[in-house]
Amino acid sequence: MTEMRTNCATLSVALTKPLMAALVTGALLTGLPGAAAAQGAGGRTLSYRILMGEDPIGSEQVKIEPQGDRTKVTVTATTRVKVLFINFRYDHKREELWTGGVLDSMTATTDDDGTPHKIEMMRDDGGYRLTVDGKAQKAPAGALPLTLWTPDVLKHRELLSVIDAAPYKVAARKVGTETVEAGGKAQEAAHHRIEGDVERDLWYAADGTLLKTRFKRSGYDITYVLK
Repeated sequence: MTEMRTNCATLSVALTKPLMAALVTGALLTGLPGAAAAQGAGGRTLSYRILMGEDPIGSEQVKIEPQGDRTKVTVTATTRVKVLFINFRYDHKREELWTGGVLDSMTATTDDDGTPHKIEMMRDDGGYRLTVDGKAQKAPAGALPLTLWTPDVLKHRELLSVIDAAPYKVAARKVGTETVEAGGKAQEAAHHRIEGDVERDLWYAADGTLLKTRFKRSGYDITYVLK
């Protein structure tokens, strides 16, 4: 899961910046499986519809590929929004490498309505080394990008924007167990909420698959739902 933002002041007529700010370790909270369990033995591809209210505005694909003791995850998202005859675009691609449920590295490129961003993130002994839009910085070992495809994100108190690595201080809690329409059928899901500098409602299946994400921007419901 990714974030979507827009840097066009004109959009404030209907949607303030950011339009979407997503998307997006150890044993998991509330018994949910981690990244290794969620991927399955043979790998998988998850496809999501992105909605603003009831209107489709884009799609996201999460490809999970086991590679020996490592897992490669590729996230691709595209969004097009039209507000008052003005078109806005968001294109994002991200590659994550995981070992034993721990993020080793991430690279991400984003075209945020004409503004380019690039992140390179690598784990080292003291945490993570990052290069963000050409500038070096560091992040603590307990930080994780806002990569919502894995319920591991629920365990972290510091998340990083996948667009520009901005830090978010957060806390997660379980709301309850609910039935959601996702993947073409009704499924039982654990409903969790991330609160703080960034907010997300997340619904995960028993195997850790993200079924649905929802949050508000400028009064609009933004929803990602598994196809």
